[in-house]
Amino acid sequence: MSKAHYSHWYRQPDQHLALPLQGTFALRVFLCFAFAYFMSYAFRTINVVIAPDLVNDLGLNNADLGLLSSAYFIGFGATQIPLGLALDRFGPRITEAWVMTLAVIGAFIFAIAEDFITLVMARVLIGMGVSACLMAAFSGFRAWYAPSQQGQLASAMLVCGTSGALASTWPVHLVTPYIGWRGVFLVMAALSFLAILILYFGLPVKKSAPTDKPIQSTSATLSWQSYRPILTNSFFWRILPLGTFCYGGFIAVQTLWFGPWLIEVMDYPAATAAQIVFGFNVVLLLAYLFNAWVLPKLARRGIDTMRYMTWMVGMSMIMQAGAYFWQTSLVWVWWYLFAITCASFVLAQSIIVLYFPKHYSGRVSTTYNLTLFIGAFIVQWGIGHMLDLGIALGWNKTSAYDLALAVFLVIQILGFIWFLIAPRYFPMAVFHDDEKHDEISIKPTN
Repeated sequence: MSKAHYSHWYRQPDQHLALPLQGTFALRVFLCFAFAYFMSYAFRTINVVIAPDLVNDLGLNNADLGLLSSAYFIGFGATQIPLGLALDRFGPRITEAWVMTLAVIGAFIFAIAEDFITLVMARVLIGMGVSACLMAAFSGFRAWYAPSQQGQLASAMLVCGTSGALASTWPVHLVTPYIGWRGVFLVMAALSFLAILILYFGLPVKKSAPTDKPIQSTSATLSWQSYRPILTNSFFWRILPLGTFCYGGFIAVQTLWFGPWLIEVMDYPAATAAQIVFGFNVVLLLAYLFNAWVLPKLARRGIDTMRYMTWMVGMSMIMQAGAYFWQTSLVWVWWYLFAITCASFVLAQSIIVLYFPKHYSGRVSTTYNLTLFIGAFIVQWGIGHMLDLGIALGWNKTSAYDLALAVFLVIQILGFIWFLIAPRYFPMAVFHDDEKHDEISIKPTN
């Protein structure tokens, strides 16, 4: 096999691409992104399993564990703005491959850490390293796949991510007694390095298409003008509450408060609560699979991703009300129904990227993603603060949880109402699912 032929096999320059991508090459590009996102989700949830070992080996307390968990989100969020600039300037292949080297370094440092400060620094590096895994995929999907495929691709990516979350729970629990938590992180470092190789050799080389308008100078990219068309756009502000409080809040509940609620409010044993949480994630994975399957079929019937997402987000409010306040032995049914409906939250990310020209895809996706993790932090901290407030007032834990989750639900409902009525007051906030944005400049709207 000649070198030229081999090079063509593992990497295909953009000028050789027939867009939108189809067939086996389209699948290969998707799988390159999917494996990296699998690793991202695994890193996000791995501490749930190894927490007892960390406590025993390094003498950590609950406050330390909370800070250690949130360090991932600090690193993740801190990179979003420069990441968007890099995606638009260098493309998803180079950007994600280089950024993910930080995850390899962070995982290795975590594996050899002997004190809490080193663990936190390593966790920040890991968060920074996997921060491009989903946003690079959205940027690549926007450039290389048809607009009608964006929602399906987003759902399929979440299937892979949730699979990573599942793989980092029970399977890690099985191997940890044999290799220890340090061995687990050495394996994670090796798999992350494998993901880098797959990204570098599997993705197309970014070449600017004739209709693209790449960033021309570094100085210009660091100015307000680079982000002004995004941050002053009516549609961006219309959909923002869905990302910040619906999706971001869901991340906060899923990754922290769901388990304690089952134990402290429903009085489930820890083992039973863990089974319910595991089942919740399985249902969530199946819901992502369902979305990936059903969205193309709905599109052929004239039901676009925007309409489907709107109905599902509205239904999620009802399911949350049942999950939070219908405190019977069958409450898990409401939580699983909530998992089905909240699988639609990710569709907003694919929709917002479609609204802007392709050369804005990196900055749009990372700016919107930053709001998700701001929302996750606000809700995660806010629920904890309200729980402490309620207990300080003499309430029992059930009443304190009811107050905190009721406030969270009301904020979501208000954000959803804004999403529905915004087009009446700001006509530019209407979404048009077509490609005309690739041919025009997005003008900021006040």
